[in-house]
Amino acid sequence: MSAQEIAQNADMIVAGYAFKVKDEYTEVVDLSDTKKVSIIQGDVISESVMSDEEDSNVLKYYLKNKEVLEESLHA
Repeated sequence: MSAQEIAQNADMIVAGYAFKVKDEYTEVVDLSDTKKVSIIQGDVISESVMSDEEDSNVLKYYLKNKEVLEESLHA
């Protein structure tokens, strides 16, 4: 899937990362390198092919915007 398709299907985009809420987790894709993906479950990174620094940033973005993301899904 291209970065454009990922962005179009995202539930939220923050700082170049596309967040897509799935049933049991949130998938995060770096739009500048779509091979870099992290999985957030229970407010922690459970799987990742990103660097530790990227994981830290992604998790900060997620936690800061989690409430807005959840509200947008239920609107």
